[in-house]
Amino acid sequence: MAALNLYPYSDVFRCKDIKGSDLILLDRDKLIGMGIKDEFHQKAILTCIDELLNKNEEPSAYVCLSSKTESGGGNTSVAEPQSHNLIQTSFNTLKACEDCGLVTHRTCAATALPFYCSARKSMDGRTPAFQFKPFGQNLCSQFVYTKTTPAPALLMKLTSELENRARKDETLELYSMYSANPPSEQFTALVKSIENVSDLNSLDLSQFSPVVISGVIKKYLRELPDPLIPVQWYEKFIEAQKKKNDEECTVALKQLVDKLPENHKSTLQFIMAHLCRICLMEFARGNKNPPTVLLQALCHILLRPSWDHIINVVYNAQAHNRILEILLFHCEWGERVPEFASAPAIPPRKVSGRMGRLTSDSFSCPEKDKVTSLEDAEWYWGNIKREDVNELLNDTVDGTFLVRDASSKGGEYTLTLRKGGANKLIKICHRDGKYGFTEPYTYNSVVELINHFKTASLSQYNTSLNIKLMHPVPRNNSEEDSAKTEKVDKLLEKLLQANKNLVEKQKESERVSKDFKETSQDVQNRRHALNAFKELVKVFQDQTVIQEKFQNEAQPHEIKNLEHNSELLRNRLAMMKDSCVQLAVTLQIKESYNRTLERELTSLKPEIHSLRRERENTFKNLQKRGFSTAKLNQIINKNTDETVGEIEVDTESLPHNDQSTWLVLNCSREEAEKMLKDKRDGTFLIRKSTNLYKHVLVIVCNGNVNHCIIHETDKGFGFSEPYNIYPSLKDLVLHYATNSLEIHNDLLNTVLKYPIGATYYN
Repeated sequence: MAALNLYPYSDVFRCKDIKGSDLILLDRDKLIGMGIKDEFHQKAILTCIDELLNKNEEPSAYVCLSSKTESGGGNTSVAEPQSHNLIQTSFNTLKACEDCGLVTHRTCAATALPFYCSARKSMDGRTPAFQFKPFGQNLCSQFVYTKTTPAPALLMKLTSELENRARKDETLELYSMYSANPPSEQFTALVKSIENVSDLNSLDLSQFSPVVISGVIKKYLRELPDPLIPVQWYEKFIEAQKKKNDEECTVALKQLVDKLPENHKSTLQFIMAHLCRICLMEFARGNKNPPTVLLQALCHILLRPSWDHIINVVYNAQAHNRILEILLFHCEWGERVPEFASAPAIPPRKVSGRMGRLTSDSFSCPEKDKVTSLEDAEWYWGNIKREDVNELLNDTVDGTFLVRDASSKGGEYTLTLRKGGANKLIKICHRDGKYGFTEPYTYNSVVELINHFKTASLSQYNTSLNIKLMHPVPRNNSEEDSAKTEKVDKLLEKLLQANKNLVEKQKESERVSKDFKETSQDVQNRRHALNAFKELVKVFQDQTVIQEKFQNEAQPHEIKNLEHNSELLRNRLAMMKDSCVQLAVTLQIKESYNRTLERELTSLKPEIHSLRRERENTFKNLQKRGFSTAKLNQIINKNTDETVGEIEVDTESLPHNDQSTWLVLNCSREEAEKMLKDKRDGTFLIRKSTNLYKHVLVIVCNGNVNHCIIHETDKGFGFSEPYNIYPSLKDLVLHYATNSLEIHNDLLNTVLKYPIGATYYN
């Protein structure tokens, strides 16, 4: 009706409560009775209904049972009724039959359809309306995966044609092809040609522009009932991209891609390889900028939520971009990706104005920026490991940076910059005595380059890095260097103070957490009470209406009692309303206080984390100065009434020194859980992982059995960096026998207290 400018009558249909099943009964008289008296409009509406109900087609195609005479015997056979083969279309409220082309609302499809399905016949040789081939079909029904057929035939033909055009015409802007809108006439013509062609090999694409071909590729991918990354995997991909470290995110996304259904995985690999080739051709033409426009055009097509939650596309727009960026730049698709991700080239028009050599008049440098030697620069850390850099930049503000020697050992350097809560690695290259991120290199030294970008944004190299080098991480003033020269008494005092502050903050956090839980429960109870009072008010209001009705119809001798009842009802109703108002005010005050506690609890968490980290660092520095773990624990315990995670124990007398009491190599995960079932908190064992070829700590805490992977590095054993420092498993066990595991996991507030094999100790 909307398509034929009859939408104003939709209100009439709505008022008369006309349902889909009622359309078959409508005729001219009923339309006149509904108030539609214009004869042309009547015929138009009835024609629409006839087309919807397929009345203009041959009757044999739509009747429930049809008779067909078989040749040879003259017997008459009755065709069996066939159900419609309904699939969801681009609109989440519509469904269409793949066989006969019937389009119906999903409610009508579930309640009643007017006919059984029968294949639609074309009356004039035209393609029947709503033909869903080859668009809008599931990938699994379109092709069988082989090495020579990694994707649907139509997709392979369109991308091949697009790449051939790109190779022949070097003036094409390849990134813009997918973002541009194709001319509607050409686009419609190509779609019709594809739908009418019987053999794709005979499809002639020469008359259509690359923009039109790319538009049809997008249409094909967009109209898939399930996108290349299926909707049931959407939340998993969104969750994986939340990892701040690009390497961890890459590993997680690779694992998810490997688990995709075969046809979806194969087609995704084909499309990503196609995009890699597009990037290579554009890069070879001198455009070294990242394919941001290309990624933005496809990120919502290759990945989307279910139609019921399609609004999440708006909220997860940046997540879509990052997922496609990580997939394209860091995953293997059988094609090489150019090196433009971290430092794209600056456009030529900006070279003269923004990349010229730095002069004394360019900007005024602070005294500390006037150093000429790289070794004298406070932000240069030399040959420091990448893991140590991550530790130094952890929890720092955006704009924090340092420079280290590149791992390639080729005389190059790596700038590590904090941006968006993650570390960005940018390679500093050099040639012929000049330095820079990309050619042409224009800076005489690394110092000159860094000083320049302290006042100029890096966005000229990468649009996503709209930030300056603001906060250097000083090497000469690092805590580690100062700890080597600081007096032992000062370090001990610092340790005791950090421990005292940590105890106080944790007590405060426990108090606030307890108040927050109690207040949350109180708010919930009051909210339920308020809802109950509101329902009770409605009940009394209904009773008041009923009472007034009875009072109006009552006999004279009944009026006095009814008036008394009415007075009681009014009084009770007034009391209920007052109680509602008072409870609502109290609830509002309680909710406000609850939010205050929540904010306070949130602000305490980073403070506790910082204090715990400070205490651990001071503890490690004192260990390097010759103090044993037991001695430091004794010092702490003597100066505080409560300890946090440490207990005063002579480690030499512990049964932990006997590895056989806790090392159980031939033990599976299930067997370990069975051994530790119903054991007290702190009971533990160490087993060998069957999958990762690593050791695993299995420990009971808060009544639950927990599994913690133990990493083995060149520096030693440990649970995480930078604590992989223990020469052997025994050293690690002895350390955590007196130190809480809470530093690694807030839920593991325990020490390695009871070895599973030391029954006499238990």
